[in-house]
Amino acid sequence: MTPLVPPYRRGGGFGSLGVRFREVLEPHVPPLRPETLGAWLTLGLLAAAVAAGVAWLVWRALRRRYRRAAERELLALRARFQAEPPALDALEAVPAVIKRCALSSFARARVAPLSGERWIAFLSATSGEPFGEAASRALSTITTRGAAAVSAADATSLFLSARAWIRRHRAEL
Repeated sequence: MTPLVPPYRRGGGFGSLGVRFREVLEPHVPPLRPETLGAWLTLGLLAAAVAAGVAWLVWRALRRRYRRAAERELLALRARFQAEPPALDALEAVPAVIKRCALSSFARARVAPLSGERWIAFLSATSGEPFGEAASRALSTITTRGAAAVSAADATSLFLSARAWIRRHRAEL
């Protein structure tokens, strides 16, 4: 059995289907700018929040630049100390780096008179964790008997604790 094909009619398209076709209309293009006041307010608040966040990050980076300088100096001293033969003057400079960093972030009247056990207690109190027994021993030995009397293990501990204090201390200024 052969399929029955409808007869061709002029102007009718394929059978009677062509009569019912309509032209497709594209929807209106939505505008790229917000149209409501609430959307403008939201965009304004978002822009203000981003600007405030960027300003805070810049302010924080400027405020903490003394820490980065102290850490670079401490790493350079550590490299000089670990060279062969070890430079003892590099180890003797570590307390000065820590004191300069503390003077940059705390009131001079509070930091300048500190020495000995009170200095070590201050370092422990401002970092949130103890300064370290070996590092404390090395720090007090450097200031009383010189760098030659400090053992290599205590010196390594001093460099590590000093770097941790420089990174983590809570500044008051």
